[in-house]
Amino acid sequence: MKRRLLVAAPILAMTALLSGCTLANAINPPIESAIYATQPEAAGATDSVALPDFVQADATTIRIKTNTTDNTKILGYSIPAPLAAPIGTECTSPSTPALDDTWWAESIPTDAAITCSGAWHIYVAGQNIYAWTP
Repeated sequence: MKRRLLVAAPILAMTALLSGCTLANAINPPIESAIYATQPEAAGATDSVALPDFVQADATTIRIKTNTTDNTKILGYSIPAPLAAPIGTECTSPSTPALDDTWWAESIPTDAAITCSGAWHIYVAGQNIYAWTP
């Protein structure tokens, strides 16, 4: 009986360890985030926290958060004056953000004008820009 227990214990421990990692990722997914005071500060950032091309040069208080498992992202920043034209074009099928954070928009109105630039969906609220990848 002791011999079976000695053989089974390492197997059970390894099984628990492997399933624990998967469970930990499901509960607390691997997240990378960054805060940049200005757009030039983001130069050279890693892919997971790099800024998309549509972020204006005069953008400030830029925050980006990425789930590195599925590559979903949220991005928020401010601009000094309201936009003269929308960013990107009309989305064929707008989505909702998969991530959230304390700095993220409290809610995005269901009738909001959401535009797209590449994989990014963009919502403009005055001088605050919110963007996400589905």
